[in-house]
Amino acid sequence: MVLTKLVKKERRAQVLKSPAFGCFKGIPAVNVTRGCPHACVYCYARGFPEAPPRGEVHLYANLPEMLERELARKRKLPAWVSFSTASDPFPPVDEVLAVTYRAMKLLLERGIGISFLTKGFVPPDFVALFQKYRHLVRARIGLVSLCPDYRKTFEPGAASPWKRLLNIRNLVGAGVTTGVRIDPLIPGFAGSAEALESLFKRLRAAGAKEVSVNTLVLRPAVAEQLAAELPPELAGMIFRHYRGQPWQKVITAAKTKLLPRAARETQYLLSKEVAHRYGLNCRICGCKNPDLPWESCDPGVIQENRASMVRAEQCTLFDVLADPSAR
Repeated sequence: MVLTKLVKKERRAQVLKSPAFGCFKGIPAVNVTRGCPHACVYCYARGFPEAPPRGEVHLYANLPEMLERELARKRKLPAWVSFSTASDPFPPVDEVLAVTYRAMKLLLERGIGISFLTKGFVPPDFVALFQKYRHLVRARIGLVSLCPDYRKTFEPGAASPWKRLLNIRNLVGAGVTTGVRIDPLIPGFAGSAEALESLFKRLRAAGAKEVSVNTLVLRPAVAEQLAAELPPELAGMIFRHYRGQPWQKVITAAKTKLLPRAARETQYLLSKEVAHRYGLNCRICGCKNPDLPWESCDPGVIQENRASMVRAEQCTLFDVLADPSAR
């Protein structure tokens, strides 16, 4: 954990906010904190103007009360709420976990489903809560590499890979639909055939059935973080993969660089092939690959408008990658 200061704040603005992009379109999101002690060097949220300094976390201590009042005013309750799209719901901070638990319990007791993505460890009391409402919980565990050096270098405050594998085992054992998000695959440091074989083998043994994959999306703030927090030769190796790539709008970021399309296609085809060998369904994040045929990275919630986002006649990414004539 990278935490130097916890600041308790009163939430005054609206709690539930609906992103207007991709897989999360129309699904209200709630962030219990601003800032995250995981301190991932590739985190886009750290680059937001309102983000606190590295190691500092702002906790909205009154969020459950605000959420309860907000729900009471709604004529129609949301079917699902996504947790911590710009932070993490499960940092190893007792005060944060207490607020998160109250907010999640409040929603579940009202029949509102919750979806979350975490690189932290999900404590047993949460697992017990989720088991009670397992039909209303969709979990995603972020795990890119089993290598301890990867975690130490790129996500120093996150839970160990083994704790995240335990998350999968515990949640699946509790009957919770649980997927794995392999994002970001950083060129030169994750995504080799050998690394994917090892990772997917462990994921399947833990009970996972679904993974979503994406390569590193480079934004100006992310590039600054990489340059400031990684050894110069390491950051330089990453930047070389993006050299000559144009800045473009991806999701809501006006300035974004993607890996060259050919490199991403090669990586995604390899990921799908290895996943298939272990009986895992592998999806590609369509939000972060606008130049490729759309696939939902699936936050695990039922969206009434999902069908309209994907043209029925559109071929899958696997078909396009496997058959160049389909491009």
